[in-house]
Amino acid sequence: MQDHIRELLNRYHYSEEVKEAVAFRVLFGGEDAKQIMQELGIHSIQTIYHWVSSYQQKIEQGLISLPPMSEKQKQNLEALKQRNKDLEKALQEANLMILALHTMIDVAEKDFQLSIRKKSGTKRS
Repeated sequence: MQDHIRELLNRYHYSEEVKEAVAFRVLFGGEDAKQIMQELGIHSIQTIYHWVSSYQQKIEQGLISLPPMSEKQKQNLEALKQRNKDLEKALQEANLMILALHTMIDVAEKDFQLSIRKKSGTKRS
């Protein structure tokens, strides 16, 4: 019985490379998720939507950078508008992260009397 359960679990296990490739094709290649599902024998469309959502979260967290646009996308005004929105959002999130990191450094320097930031004129080793 346990072998049967283990076989079922392994049957629907996909590598991270496959998940990211599928999400990339849907998000940036403009391919239909149902067509990819049939092509690759993926058991559920919800699985693909979950991969796309996870991939988008990774992009938003800065774990994956936005890929360059294809020539076809560069000719599409809506794709350019969407890309602009995505880049503005990524910039805003990066600025918030920078602010948070600077605040953490300020607090650590004050509370722990640590000199974290290099002072001007210090010698490099």
